Amino acid sequence: MRLRFNKNAEGMINASRFAITSFPYELNENTVLEIGMGKGKMLAELAKNNSNKVFIGMEKYSTPALSALRKIEKESLNNMYILIGDANLLDKYFIGKTSTIWLTFSDPWPKKRHFKRRLVYRYFLRKYEDILATNGIVYFKSDNDDLYEFALEELAYIKANIIYKTTDLHNCNFEIENHFTDYETKFFEQKKNINFIAFNFQNKKGK
Repeated sequence: MRLRFNKNAEGMINASRFAITSFPYELNENTVLEIGMGKGKMLAELAKNNSNKVFIGMEKYSTPALSALRKIEKESLNNMYILIGDANLLDKYFIGKTSTIWLTFSDPWPKKRHFKRRLVYRYFLRKYEDILATNGIVYFKSDNDDLYEFALEELAYIKANIIYKTTDLHNCNFEIENHFTDYETKFFEQKKNINFIAFNFQNKKGK
């Protein structure tokens, strides 16, 4: 599912009115943020079905993000925006609080020496805590079983509040508007289980 690198992609995105290029951007409880948006398939579906909310897709790599821009333009979505950036800099990009954060099929960084790069490592979890509203929720989904177990360990370490967890999202009873990413479609067709965690930081409030 790799895309051929497009050297013009970042310029094309940043020239669009759907790009976030001025910082800090102010979040509010009507905002939904996906970190690691990829080609934006899931986020575009959510934006199409929820015109009363603002959807921000943050993606480190501009080539897949260009596919998301094309979806925005094709569907005439006026409530979805793209930010080309790195999750390490969340505190530089945003002020305010969001109600929803999605972490979808993040790079598992399987080598042990790279564990600090995983987007569910405690360093990143604390960054999410800083921008998540009191009653907000972070949704994590992944095909990678080891990353799922690592996420649970890290959430326990920082004493986060796990609202729901399952190793089979597509056959659970948790009520959520879930749309498939491109990766998710592929794994679904292969009958690969999808891991899912819904969590927030309410256990830590007041501490």
